[in-house]
Amino acid sequence: MTKEFPTEAKFERIAFESKYDKFNNYCREETIQNITTQNRRSNFLVSIVIPLYNEEKSIRKIINEVPDHNWIEIIVVDDGSLDNSVNEIKKSKREVKLIKHNNNRGYGEVLLNGLRTAKGDIIITIDSDGQHNPNEIYTLIKPILENKADITVGSRYLGKCNYNVPLYTRIGESIIEKFLYILFRQNVGNNQSGYRAFKRKTIDIFNCIKFKDFAFAIEVLFKAGLKGYRLLEVPIILEPREYSYSKVNLIKTTFKIFSCKGILLYYEIKSYNKEKNSNLN
Repeated sequence: MTKEFPTEAKFERIAFESKYDKFNNYCREETIQNITTQNRRSNFLVSIVIPLYNEEKSIRKIINEVPDHNWIEIIVVDDGSLDNSVNEIKKSKREVKLIKHNNNRGYGEVLLNGLRTAKGDIIITIDSDGQHNPNEIYTLIKPILENKADITVGSRYLGKCNYNVPLYTRIGESIIEKFLYILFRQNVGNNQSGYRAFKRKTIDIFNCIKFKDFAFAIEVLFKAGLKGYRLLEVPIILEPREYSYSKVNLIKTTFKIFSCKGILLYYEIKSYNKEKNSNLN
């Protein structure tokens, strides 16, 4: 049998991933050194929050691939899975804090419950469908430890996406990106990414959240902008879904993404009135 010669695209992917592996290893070494030697207190903690709904084929693998350090805690929030996901968690090799919903409450509510439970100085959210690589957490943590960002967002546009992103997704993200830049001078192209890291002080943005479904991710960025927190995109490699399908209702989410402009106006007026009343007093 004739051996297939790699295509130009395959060569480009191999070259990119080779460079990216070096970059990720560099982030790993720098992050570990920073945490272990740069006067971090002994109880310094990073919380990994994993939202879960019907991901029995991938959840155990995701948990087992989270880097094994004594400064990492893993929290899984199951949103009423109907498959064997919870049993798969119990088969994993790692200690996991499991929060179970008796019924499906939505993506935002899942993350909120995980964030309430998390005790970390840095809190990371990562999807359970296998698209995110848990070993890339160092890339998200490093800028926060170095005080270059308050919130980091893993970006397929700065890194690599190993499947074709639908046109409607790119258009939606482009619109939100422009709003974020015009209003806050913050660049976040992959603003629907669920792979994020938050400095502890930023969790006040999760108070009074309006959307509890997938529009939650966009609202959080707008609230972070209003609070003046520094957002930074970092490169990640995004893999195609191997087992599951997207649970995003695109029509509803698109409508709610556009509604974020209204949310922004609401918060600005509320903030202005509060400041005005404070000055009067």
